[in-house]
Amino acid sequence: MGKPYLYALIAGLSLFAAAQPAFARNTADCDKLQSGKAEVLSANVDPQPDVDKNDAADACPIKGKVVSQVPEKLKPINILATGGTGILKKAVKGEILPQSEGALQEDLSFKYRLYRPETPNGDTVVLLHGSGQDETSLVSFASKIAPDALLVAVRGRVVQDGSNRWYRRLTPVSFDQKDIRSEAKAFADFLKQATVKYKIDLSRTTFLGYSNGANLVNSVMMLYPDLVKQAVLLRSMPVLTGSLDANLGDARVLTVSGASDQLYAPYAPALEDMLRSHGARVEARSIKSDHGLGKDDVRVVSEWLSGATAQLKK
Repeated sequence: MGKPYLYALIAGLSLFAAAQPAFARNTADCDKLQSGKAEVLSANVDPQPDVDKNDAADACPIKGKVVSQVPEKLKPINILATGGTGILKKAVKGEILPQSEGALQEDLSFKYRLYRPETPNGDTVVLLHGSGQDETSLVSFASKIAPDALLVAVRGRVVQDGSNRWYRRLTPVSFDQKDIRSEAKAFADFLKQATVKYKIDLSRTTFLGYSNGANLVNSVMMLYPDLVKQAVLLRSMPVLTGSLDANLGDARVLTVSGASDQLYAPYAPALEDMLRSHGARVEARSIKSDHGLGKDDVRVVSEWLSGATAQLKK
């Protein structure tokens, strides 16, 4: 064995030994990072909001496999496959559900459920879920802010990329305008039929929308201004384009944005300006939150709803 070959062998073994601690540290850090990332994602109630959030890329080694030099992005948790409808209930502690669970109805062009309280007070709350959810997702939330109201929980008719939505999107920040108008009309027709069938008083009805659902609500307000008198828009943004002649002088609106919500918070001022410019009385609140919902949302909405309902009954 010649000296040059021996020197090369010794050098190679030295490099391999030096590399081992770094690999071990990377693996441990990767396990921590992936665990923490999964917890954050699972707390997000709306996995596919209208504006997508780019996940940070991770270059973590996979145990038992050759380490790839190409960074891999963590995939968002599929809320439908992980029992995501219960995530909101975990975020808002203390279950206060209506006495009778609603059976799925399919007779008015939308799938929906009715939840009747034990002691109804004549108020109604119409629930419009976020992307990837269904009509049951906001029931726990609504039962806390309006425990004596009839809940009408509706499911969006559009299914895009396997997720329930209220209208189709083209890119993370642009939407199918024809589809928005078509679905808004369908929802307005559904609402008119539901008010007759269930004797709902629109003057005592609050529309509670979250994310994609809240965006459909503000679109309905602009296209059919006589239908919505009171609305709570959680993590919302304006999605309609073009000028619209809507008189919202009879509408009261609460908008709630999350201060650390990089997805929707930047669009909150535009939404508020749009509604106010058409005459709506808007109270805008920003809370310490991200795109998900929690106890602060319950508190803020409950406080506003109590005052707004009292004014409507005068």
